[in-house]
Amino acid sequence: MITSLIDYLNQSVTAYHAVLKAETILKSNGFIQLDEKDAWDLKPNLKYYVIRSQSALAAWQMGTGNAPGVRLVGAHTDSPGLHLKPKAQYSKSGYIQLGVEVYGGPLLTSWTDRDLSLAGRVILKQNGRLKVVPFKSERVLLRVPQLAIHLNREVNEKGLKLNKQTHMPPILALESSDGSTVDTGLIEGLIADELNIGRDEIASWQLECYDTQSANLSGLNDEFVVSGRIDNLTMCHASIQALTSRAFSAPQTAMVALFDNEEIGSSTENGAASAFIRDIITRVVESDDSHHPTQRALANSACISADGAHAIHPNYVEFHDPQHAVKMNRGPVIKVNANHRYATSAFTSAIFEQLCKDVDVPVQHYAHKTDLPCGSTIGPITATGLGIPVVDVGNAMLSMHSIRETAGVKDHEMMIKVLERFFTKTDLVSVS
Repeated sequence: MITSLIDYLNQSVTAYHAVLKAETILKSNGFIQLDEKDAWDLKPNLKYYVIRSQSALAAWQMGTGNAPGVRLVGAHTDSPGLHLKPKAQYSKSGYIQLGVEVYGGPLLTSWTDRDLSLAGRVILKQNGRLKVVPFKSERVLLRVPQLAIHLNREVNEKGLKLNKQTHMPPILALESSDGSTVDTGLIEGLIADELNIGRDEIASWQLECYDTQSANLSGLNDEFVVSGRIDNLTMCHASIQALTSRAFSAPQTAMVALFDNEEIGSSTENGAASAFIRDIITRVVESDDSHHPTQRALANSACISADGAHAIHPNYVEFHDPQHAVKMNRGPVIKVNANHRYATSAFTSAIFEQLCKDVDVPVQHYAHKTDLPCGSTIGPITATGLGIPVVDVGNAMLSMHSIRETAGVKDHEMMIKVLERFFTKTDLVSVS
């Protein structure tokens, strides 16, 4: 399973590529692609998927029809990083650089002195129509060099302070030494060469930087997986694996939603705050002849919001609540916050704990240190938009939002087992 995860991480260098790789897994397991513009004729126990805007995906196996409702696992395909501006190329001090915007909240220092390249999507003009194609250069193209310590003597004592506008633009090339005119369309030229097309076929592009270093196992006993985009591609992979790893039938529909743009608030057409998943659920249950099928289905549904959790850092223990210091390879983490930055309630926590117990998987609990601001997930957004019970969970990890993150190998396998149980357990909720 960990080999499959490493392959997924290496292939999924952007949200678009994460969806493409997930689609490959789904197709190989008999899932049928649907188009939101078409009429649907859904059948019990069959498997379907939909892609919205190339970077969000919903996949599901229809229930047997014996009970309304959806078992939903939500994750997100995007990660923090550096995205190119539309007019990115410029010259300065003899260098050709690319202007970037900071997407989400990356650890900026981790992006310096790394072997970077470009990936994303390109819009082509072909035969009078627009066509979207993925783009990924395998070449090391870019670098954000740090200032030498001889020119910044106090950097080790006072820390590296980076201005997003002036310090983060990567270097692409040197200007010509003979003073000849610089080609102002170097990005378009790169795209044309990589895709073997003419520059005039390029209508638009949306590219971002990515770290070319591959995902790998780490540690004396290979107990860690290290990679970019562990937050949150590991949960995307775990949810897809749980949905496809073995044949099963269940009275309720088992569904995975991989949203984009979580790192910037989810308020996009393919984010968790959109109508995307409610639209899908409505169409899944609309064949029910009873009154108010969507409302009945949602009233009998539950969601696991799966995202990364902060493992205790041995060098910074003072930033963790001592009673909630979760560790890698000790099992899934239930995340709780009194101000509902996480959607977990006592009720949904109990449901998830029972799922873990059913498959003999340990469980941990995380609460943020009270004097630090707490991040959030798609959990509260999903609970608000759908009105269904949600539990926020994840696997413990270090260096969250770094260009190179660390997670536990065993945790990934345990999370898949729990998500499989969530999809298949008959008596998921029993309240007396």
